[in-house]
Amino acid sequence: MSALAAILVVRLADEAAVFLPFGTLEPFRADLGLTYAQAGTVLAAIAPGAIAGGVFAAAADRYSRRVIAAGGAFGFAFSLGMFAVGRSFAALACGAFVMGMASTAMVDAAEVALVDVAGADLRRWLARSNLLATAGDLLGPALIAATAVAGLSWRVAFGAGAVLMSVYALALAAAPLPAPGQAARDADDAAEAPARPGIRAVLRDPAVWALGLIGLLMVPFDEPLVGFTISFLEKERGASPAVATVVAFMGIGGGVLAFTVLARRFERVGDHRLLLGSVLAMTAGAVTIAVVPALAVVAAAGLVTAVGLNLAWLAVQHRSLTLRPGQVGATKAVIGTIESSGLWIPIAIGALADRAGLQVAVGAFGVLGAVMVALAWSSGRRGR
Repeated sequence: MSALAAILVVRLADEAAVFLPFGTLEPFRADLGLTYAQAGTVLAAIAPGAIAGGVFAAAADRYSRRVIAAGGAFGFAFSLGMFAVGRSFAALACGAFVMGMASTAMVDAAEVALVDVAGADLRRWLARSNLLATAGDLLGPALIAATAVAGLSWRVAFGAGAVLMSVYALALAAAPLPAPGQAARDADDAAEAPARPGIRAVLRDPAVWALGLIGLLMVPFDEPLVGFTISFLEKERGASPAVATVVAFMGIGGGVLAFTVLARRFERVGDHRLLLGSVLAMTAGAVTIAVVPALAVVAAAGLVTAVGLNLAWLAVQHRSLTLRPGQVGATKAVIGTIESSGLWIPIAIGALADRAGLQVAVGAFGVLGAVMVALAWSSGRRGR
């Protein structure tokens, strides 16, 4: 497998495999006799693992990306195996933690290598990688559905996932990923680049914090917004579960549209302009979902929101990989840590729904979008 092919598949593999614990929550909870609080803790353990994995992302600036990415994939396979054979709450929680850490190591090391492989075409290849990630969003559920239809245990899905991830790890280990050092040399040659600064320089960079905070606020616009939208349409708009789910899952089409037609259409648009326009679309879409009763309009708003989310992610992703040449891994590690702290936001929105209703909760996403607009606008002014 070529270096580029191995890298492009990384998010497909990640998205498909990370879905498995979420998609089998009820089966593994019932099988092991866990409470819902324990099952939720298992899923939540992925986040601190992902933060811990930032160490490997930063290491990709100086050490072999191939070793880190392949090691992360093998660790991912091991974590899936822990779910496949684990018989206790502790075993599954440890598996989830390892999954988060291995996922960060695998994905970030591969994408640090992509900066060298793709060169000036980086954003185009990032769009293709993210398009494959959309396919991964379908493969995870498909694997679970196939095992269920066959009458097999939920553990079989994890066992199959472990085998497939091991095969991918071997492919990464054999792929000629570029060695570290090229980006650093390019940074030293660039007039605006710092001369090999440390992690403190990354932490002091306002642009890094702006990207991290925007990423933090983008987190709830993915699965959490879908979940709250489905509940809102069923409970307060009278939609059937099937209709509500179809409307809410316009996001899949939005991802395909964003990473194909629109990614090519906006290829020459700078990251700041693309980000600002995208978060404006996300904000408008979330507000429309909350205030307009017509389901057709809500479906269109869901599509707009999803398109905006995916284009905003593309802009943030590209900017984070090009912001500090020679410190790509460290920059991703810091931004990823900031983003991960956004996982508490859906909890707060859920509490708001309990107190003020689902319409107010969905409307809260509009407030989050407005904050992103302000951050993107101010970040663009500093960039100019």
